[in-house]
Amino acid sequence: MLRTDDRHYLFADDSGESQMLIRHSILTSALWMVATTSMAATERDYISMAGSTTVAPFATAVGERFSQTSHLRPPQIQAIGSGAGLKLFCSGAGAETPDIAIAVRPIKPTERETCEKNGVKDIVEINIGTIATVVVQAGSGSKIANLTRKNLFLAMAKEVPDPKNSAKLIPNPYKTWKDIDPTFPNTKITIWAPAEMHGTHDIVINQIMLAGCQQIDAMRTLTGNDPKTLVATCTQPREDGVYMEFKDYGAAIKEVQANPTALGIMAQNQFSQDAGLNPIAIDGYEPSAPSIAHSVYPLTESLRFYVKKAHLSSVTGLQDYLAELTSEAAIGTNRGYLSAIGMVTLPLADRNLARASVADLTAH
Repeated sequence: MLRTDDRHYLFADDSGESQMLIRHSILTSALWMVATTSMAATERDYISMAGSTTVAPFATAVGERFSQTSHLRPPQIQAIGSGAGLKLFCSGAGAETPDIAIAVRPIKPTERETCEKNGVKDIVEINIGTIATVVVQAGSGSKIANLTRKNLFLAMAKEVPDPKNSAKLIPNPYKTWKDIDPTFPNTKITIWAPAEMHGTHDIVINQIMLAGCQQIDAMRTLTGNDPKTLVATCTQPREDGVYMEFKDYGAAIKEVQANPTALGIMAQNQFSQDAGLNPIAIDGYEPSAPSIAHSVYPLTESLRFYVKKAHLSSVTGLQDYLAELTSEAAIGTNRGYLSAIGMVTLPLADRNLARASVADLTAH
């Protein structure tokens, strides 16, 4: 964006020559401003991206390596959530819009429609790795060794089958974990989950609530075997203060740390190992690197980069950044520096596919 001073000038006389010089100066300045503004609309000397708070640390780490080797400015990254980032990304194709959207979920059809409407037509998706979404509790709490997604649905949903008469839906009556399963601790249910601005919110809704709901046979009958009604009922969280959504991960971590009975749902890289939070096994599987890599652990997120093809020729360093992003040094097994900060690497075939996507981008 062009910035100008707000100065006022006083001239000593109003002779014709002076007035001509003034008019010439004003015209020259105006032409210069038009030219530079036009350049600013098509060129930028830094990479701009926006989106997922989960992906942002990985994008930043790549940016630091890229800046060190290229001696260019590191990317400017707005960590505002997958949905908010994609909204900015799809707002247009000019230099004032992000070159890359980072997300932990696929772009939605409605978002693609918005992109198309606003002239963002050639978008390439690059998947660099995976990370787990985990359910955590403070180490000082009464430990729940294992939860199923069915358990979590019964704890989180607005309406559930009546435990006394499964032929009808009722407002969620469960107050303690022991109410759901007699083997669980007799502790109050309190769950902190990411708000809709975060891509992890989609994991909560679809991979936890919907998947857990579908494990209850009565739910299909209760929703008239209508898929749309089933989804709508299964994905409606309760509103009685048991299930709460957060915008800021740091605040949520503090809430879980301060309440030994509370559970938090978040991406695994959002808290440090010394935070005193313990992940709970889901459906019998711990969120270990092997279980995530082999898609055995059920709650995983892909680290996605959506790139505007039109910006490759106008944004300095964008091609080089993408090459670094998909290099073996970054995303390779064992020695990749992104695995050191929590990313689970993809199989070699998928890593090659990411590099092929970048090669295809830069070849045109």
